Amino acid sequence: MAKLHEGLKDLTIKFLHLDPPLQITNGTRRERRTNGRGYRYALTSWKKFMKVAQIKVCDQVHFSFDENEQVLTIERVVRYVNRSN
Repeated sequence: MAKLHEGLKDLTIKFLHLDPPLQITNGTRRERRTNGRGYRYALTSWKKFMKVAQIKVCDQVHFSFDENEQVLTIERVVRYVNRSN
């Protein structure tokens, strides 16, 4: 199991696709990759993030990330449409 590093720098998330737009601060974490080369980064409170952003499984998310300011901007969410024959 990879060792987690909790409590890294907080990340500002802007939800521009919501009306009115919303901004929250979320924590981040990292874990060493299983091959030992570098780290993987993730948001903490992932479930809360998905609920606030109103993102469902299989939705397409358009976003940008400003590394200098540590701001993740969710610009658009395209809802998944199940097209069965």
